[in-house]
Amino acid sequence: MKKKVLPWAAMFFFSLVLAEAQDARPIIRFSPFYTQGIGIEESRFIESLVLSYLSNLGEVVNYFDSSTPSSSPSGKGLFPDSWTKAPDYVVSGSIYLERDNRVFTLEIYNTNTGETSRTTTVHKTASDLVLKARSLVESTFNTPVQTAKGNSSAEPNGAETERPETITESSIAGTWRGDSGIEMIRLQQGGRGVAFFSSGAQMNLTYTIENNMLKVKQDCPNSERFYYPLPYGVAQELSAEADPMSWELLLFAGGTHLRGVKISTEAKVEENTLVELIPGTSKGTEWVRANQRFDGR
Repeated sequence: MKKKVLPWAAMFFFSLVLAEAQDARPIIRFSPFYTQGIGIEESRFIESLVLSYLSNLGEVVNYFDSSTPSSSPSGKGLFPDSWTKAPDYVVSGSIYLERDNRVFTLEIYNTNTGETSRTTTVHKTASDLVLKARSLVESTFNTPVQTAKGNSSAEPNGAETERPETITESSIAGTWRGDSGIEMIRLQQGGRGVAFFSSGAQMNLTYTIENNMLKVKQDCPNSERFYYPLPYGVAQELSAEADPMSWELLLFAGGTHLRGVKISTEAKVEENTLVELIPGTSKGTEWVRANQRFDGR
C-alpha cells in the first residue's frame, strides 16, 4: 500500500512546488542609468519613474554596483529572499544629450535565455521622455531581442500620446485626492499648500514650478501621525529620522490629474519592529482634482 501512496504524494508535492514557482514574481535587478549632459534632478526623476513601472512587472532589487543578488549575504533579517537569488532580468540604460535632444536607451537582459532587449528613442524635451517612460518599459519587456529606433513621435505598441499640460499656479490651485493615508491636498496660489492625513494630522507644503514640473515639498516638522497606520513605535522612529516628503508631478487630462512620483523615507518592518530605513524611496503617484479651482484668497 505504501508503494502506491508515495508516488502520488510525490506527484502532488511536485505540482504544488511547480504552481508556486509559476506564480512567483520575477526578480528584476536595476542598475542606475549612465547619464551625460542632463541635470541630476532630471535623471533621478526618470529613474524613479522607471523603477515605479518595473515594480508593477516584478520584484525590483536596486543595486548600485556590479554585483548580483546571488552574491549578497544570505539569510533573513535585513535581506529579503529576492536579495539572495540571482535576478531573472537585469535592467540598465543611458540618457544623454545630443543636439538638445535626449537620447534614451533601455536594456533588459534575460538571465535565463541570455538575450537582451534594447529600445532607443529620441525626445525633444524632458516632459516627452517622462510621458513615454511607461510605454517604453512595457514595450521593451514585451518585445524580447528587439532594437527599435525612432524619434519622439514614434510610439511603441500603440502607446497613448497624451501630453502634459502647461502648469501654472492657477491651473493647480484647488483640492486634490490621491496618496494613500492622505485624505486631501489643498494647493493655493503663492506656492503654499496643506495636506490632510487620515490620522487627523496636517502637513504644511510649499511648491515650485520648474520646467513645467510641479515640485511639492513638506514644510513642517515630522509627526508620527504622518506615518499611520504603522505601529506607534515605528512611526515615532520615522518621525525622528525620516527626510521631508516631496512630490514631482506633471499635469494631465484637462487639469484634473497630476501624475509623477512621491519621494520619502521607506520603513522595513518585521513583527512591529523597525528593521531598516530607506531614504529617497520613489513611488508612482496620481492626484485627482476633487473640486473646482480657487485662488486661495
